[in-house]
Amino acid sequence: MVKPLNPLDAQIRAIFLAEIRHGSASAQTLHDEMGYSAEVWRRILSDLLRDGLVRPLEPQAAGQNKVTGIGYVLTEKGRSMLKVVLTGGVFDIIHVGHVSTLEEARKLGDILVTVVARNETVQRLKNRKPVNDEETRLQVVKALKPVDLALLGDPQDAYRIVRKVGPDIIALGYDQKEDEQSLQKALKRMGLRTRVVRLSSYIPGVKTSRIISLIREEQ
Repeated sequence: MVKPLNPLDAQIRAIFLAEIRHGSASAQTLHDEMGYSAEVWRRILSDLLRDGLVRPLEPQAAGQNKVTGIGYVLTEKGRSMLKVVLTGGVFDIIHVGHVSTLEEARKLGDILVTVVARNETVQRLKNRKPVNDEETRLQVVKALKPVDLALLGDPQDAYRIVRKVGPDIIALGYDQKEDEQSLQKALKRMGLRTRVVRLSSYIPGVKTSRIISLIREEQ
């Protein structure tokens, strides 16, 4: 069942997500992901173009209010209407602690983008292979209600996704080892105005390593 037509803020949200997934948003990609006809999205994009909220990727289309099949991205004005939150983790065995952390992160903004660590990153940081491979973990995280978009991380460049998303906030889990001040300085060097926050979603006795240990004891 198709949901009622989204208001302006939800349209901007849909375009941002399509832009991150595909590099730009077209009437066709928005139709494929949101369920409305491409013609409806062409009218929406035309209105947003007129209001200066999106711009075409192809220069020759600039200034035109007639939307074609080319891709569009948010302008600075359009992007300013959203508060985007970025968080990340391994998410090997999903438990209530993960859900609580993601719910808390989602409350900080309009969109939650979640980065799932690659297998080799898990091996390097935790000195063990993940129980579930990266594609399985990615699909599980995508299915979680607080998550608007889940992406696999880059094992070679930890900041690639950060630069791509350009989040307003990076939300660190209560037990993640990253130092807030060091991360904030790195973001500033990249020219990002991203704010770093530490979440306080600790739930006593709930930890992936403990769950794994208990499972092994039962075997």
